[in-house]
Amino acid sequence: MPRRRATESTEGEETAVRSSKGSCRLSGWSPWRVHGWQRPVNRPLLRRSSGVAGVGYSLAAFVVALLPPPAAAEEVLLFAGAASQPVIEEAIPRIRQELKIEVVPNLGSSGALLTQLRLTHRGDLYVPGSHDYLERAIELGVVDPASRTDLAYLVPALLVAKHNPKQIHALADLLRPGVRVALGEPRTVCAGEYGLRLLARAHLETQVMAKAGRAPSCAAVANLLATGAVDAILGWEVFAAWFPERIEGVPLDPALIPGVATIPGAVTHFARDPAAARRVLAWLASESGRAIWARHGYRTAPPAPAAGEGAPRGAGGGVDGDPGKAGVPPLATTAPLLSEEGG
Repeated sequence: MPRRRATESTEGEETAVRSSKGSCRLSGWSPWRVHGWQRPVNRPLLRRSSGVAGVGYSLAAFVVALLPPPAAAEEVLLFAGAASQPVIEEAIPRIRQELKIEVVPNLGSSGALLTQLRLTHRGDLYVPGSHDYLERAIELGVVDPASRTDLAYLVPALLVAKHNPKQIHALADLLRPGVRVALGEPRTVCAGEYGLRLLARAHLETQVMAKAGRAPSCAAVANLLATGAVDAILGWEVFAAWFPERIEGVPLDPALIPGVATIPGAVTHFARDPAAARRVLAWLASESGRAIWARHGYRTAPPAPAAGEGAPRGAGGGVDGDPGKAGVPPLATTAPLLSEEGG
């Protein structure tokens, strides 16, 4: 049987319908049908019946283009010492819900945060771990002193592992062989600075600092004890509330306590939205905020002073009877700097 030529039409395909002008209106129709494809149809982008709708869409797009961009949500960049980390983390969702303000936290050591504020002039609210650092921020012109608000109170303490397995009952026990001790870096961490003052009052700063490790933040030094990396730390009594199943405090002679620190807050001089920053600070000091402070073990009222001592140093200005930085010997260079992720 002879092979059909490729140019031959299949049966019925020779009867293509022609137009009155003699042109084949459906030229190419047969090959599309042979392969089961849909013949393409040329249609106008907009039919006459949809012309009004097309004009409406164009007009709507033009109007939207002329509208101003949506207003950005209020945002406050909060520089907070790690001593207040649990409270800040719980308060942020509440502030977002109640004040409609987005708080962006930057948590770390109070000294390092103050350095960042000075160098970058970026940050709206400063909440250091003690009033000492806020006073330095005021002296450096970083924050507005009129906006200062006290939020909570911190008491220096000697803390050990739960049930005190190493039987540490006094600061002198830190010198025993095999006892691992740490504190925050005194130059940048408020808890470390107060821990050094505590040792100075007991005349043990040189011996203890020669063996003590140093952590970069309050949270880091607390984590060292909670994870068993050390046997004792010098920090804040509130650390025992952070890890109630792992940490406990050791009672000390009240005469050794160098003073009570205040967790304050203040609005920076270069805040992008000072009004929003003040609202956040006021919320942290409100009844709602103080309830969160108390729930995490912070004191919301200054503790009564020990016999023979003045009022707690909630307003700052140093600590009476404290040797001060000038009287504290330099840190031993052999003391390692301990780190903890997330501190």
